[in-house]
Amino acid sequence: MKKLVLSLLVICFSQQLVVAQIEYTTIPSSIMQEERRIKIQLPRSYNQDKKKQYPIFIVMDGEYLFEPFAGMIDYLSYWEEIPEAIVVGVMQQPNRELEMQVDDETYLPFAQGEDFFDFLEIELLPYISENYRTSLMSVIAGHNLSANFMNFFLFRKEPFFQGYINLSPRFTQEMTNRIKKSLKRKDDKIWYYMANGTDESKEAKKEIKDLTRELQVLNNEKLSFLYDEIKDATLYTMVSQSIPNALDFIFTSFKPITNREYEEKLLVVANPVKYLEDKYLDISELYNMDFDIRINDIMFVSKAIEETENWELFKDLSKIAKKNHPDTLLESYFLARHYQETGEPKKALKHYQNAYGYDSVGPLNKELMLLRAEEIKDVFGY
Repeated sequence: MKKLVLSLLVICFSQQLVVAQIEYTTIPSSIMQEERRIKIQLPRSYNQDKKKQYPIFIVMDGEYLFEPFAGMIDYLSYWEEIPEAIVVGVMQQPNRELEMQVDDETYLPFAQGEDFFDFLEIELLPYISENYRTSLMSVIAGHNLSANFMNFFLFRKEPFFQGYINLSPRFTQEMTNRIKKSLKRKDDKIWYYMANGTDESKEAKKEIKDLTRELQVLNNEKLSFLYDEIKDATLYTMVSQSIPNALDFIFTSFKPITNREYEEKLLVVANPVKYLEDKYLDISELYNMDFDIRINDIMFVSKAIEETENWELFKDLSKIAKKNHPDTLLESYFLARHYQETGEPKKALKHYQNAYGYDSVGPLNKELMLLRAEEIKDVFGY
């Protein structure tokens, strides 16, 4: 019996090491002259990898918005759909509306609203950076009034956040004009997500859709914008449905290449190999993560080269394959394809034969390499 209890304790303790950790704490604010309450969810790997850094999520309205975000981030990162992240919920009750107050003339944070903004900028963000291992990627999310208020960060010359998740925002005067002007002139990469439910008020929906139309035609290559209209959803029910969509959009560059990305990006860009390199450079810089380029992504680029018949690019792709997957036959295969299509069959034959001693990748196996080599011998009499 004692052994059984001990075993259960060991199992429970082991499980605790691999689940996300929730911390409830307070930050002394000299600006607001009070203790500010926050919730923090640390990633599952936080205590296991002491050097790893993580994207940061600042979630306004932490009383009710923290748990949906924290849960979905933990879930999606578990399946490696998005990177692990630190989630910080900012508690705002009982003075929520006062803390998001704006001036009637300037339409900028005013009175307690100005203090709250300064607390976020001057006290909370430095506290998180100093006490937790954060990467360059940071995202802020809000709902209704807080979705409006968080956009004041967008107007800073130096960007505090790369991602903005606006859930059913209720914009104050001048806000939409300022958002449009700010996003138009941004020269750093930025992801801007906005959503509302179809069952919200007509006035609220019109304002969001008017801004959407203007943002969709902005000429700024650094801006990624997505508008979501959640069907049959109210101001409250739209939250649970929009969060996974927002996270999927914000972390598009992290995700493996999909059929949609293949059709919309790889087949359109002049150089799909450079697109692949840039994608992983973004991952390295934004998330401070360095890992091998996925075979899935390499094969999508190979498919794009085949479809566009840009055979010279196979040489560049072979270098990526050699660096990231040296034990596979990909380097030899890509070089063979390059030489075969550019009229150098002897060199193609050599590289098909060189592939014999390496690991297969899906349908690219030793038997296929042998078949390709024999076809060249039959055609050219080698």
